[in-house]
Amino acid sequence: MEKNKKRPYRILFISSFGDLKGGGQRSLLLLLKYLNKQKFIPIVIVPEKEEVAMELEKMGIEVIILSFPRIRSINTFKVLAAFFKLKSIVKAKEIDLIHADSPRETAYAGIVRFFLKVRVILHLRVSDKISWIDKIVYQLTDRMIAVSRSLTSRFKGIDKKNKISVVYNAVDLNEFKPLAYKQDNENKALRIGYFGRIVKRKGIDVLIKAFNYLDGEISLLIMGSGEDQYLEELKKMAETDKRIEFRPYQQNIHDEINLVDIVVLPSVQGEGLSRIIIEAMAMGKIAIASNHPENLEALGCDLERFVFENNDEKDLARIITKIRNNKGLQDSIRLVARKRAEHFFDARKNTVLIENIYYSILGKK
Repeated sequence: MEKNKKRPYRILFISSFGDLKGGGQRSLLLLLKYLNKQKFIPIVIVPEKEEVAMELEKMGIEVIILSFPRIRSINTFKVLAAFFKLKSIVKAKEIDLIHADSPRETAYAGIVRFFLKVRVILHLRVSDKISWIDKIVYQLTDRMIAVSRSLTSRFKGIDKKNKISVVYNAVDLNEFKPLAYKQDNENKALRIGYFGRIVKRKGIDVLIKAFNYLDGEISLLIMGSGEDQYLEELKKMAETDKRIEFRPYQQNIHDEINLVDIVVLPSVQGEGLSRIIIEAMAMGKIAIASNHPENLEALGCDLERFVFENNDEKDLARIITKIRNNKGLQDSIRLVARKRAEHFFDARKNTVLIENIYYSILGKK
């Protein structure tokens, strides 16, 4: 019995995606990279063997392939099969805590919780509106971790038990760091980049439209993949503008971010806390974002001048023009952005904050 008390806690992480195109999976890998393996043994469920599974195997972390159908699926057999499979995994692996990243997987975990008394955490990463399943999931969890203060408003009026803790998304400051400074040619072209999923909620069309109000030496790199139809629409919008380049998704984008002066996140719907914003800041880049509360929270007061009105390409163009006309602005922002990333978004520090949440739950077990 004494031996069992001293063993490391066993945590089952559930990822809702198997690829690394979304920020949530990158955040999960970063958490697992710095997790104290002497105190916690991670095991990860992914829906398919893709990038996430391959990266986890490189880290020596056990991976289990299991997908979770919608709870209201007409295929009741698949729902029950997934539930019983999860229950058997929790029992066989002696899991102490399940850490899931979406309401669907959390619902399965929450039901298992009634049978095996395992603890359950939901990691809130997106700012979707409250839904019926959120209200149920809240009752099925022991704690929730929100990636921004703005995101907690999703459960405003519901969180009567103060279950929600805020831990910002983080960045590996050793990997994402500014290049050694050297004076650039004052007449160089201004380089702008978008990096992320190609989906309508990201508002990439707003960024392309902004180029109608920009002239002179300026270029735009759009890098990512997602909705094929939307990507084709974007390419058609930009087909006559030779300043705009499209590149497909790739896992590592350090070099591409270093090639640009400005990173733009033109989302027309809310973010949880965008990884590309904090990665850009860690690299000393200017990040421009639409004025959703979580983007304002990420940038902070010192950088709020780079926030534009949602879905307003003219306002976006205005900010870009202001940067282009102020030759010294990029240099002055370089240190400010990096310091903010070091203070709020350090992966090592934020992993410790999550570990403390684990202790607070498991200590009551």
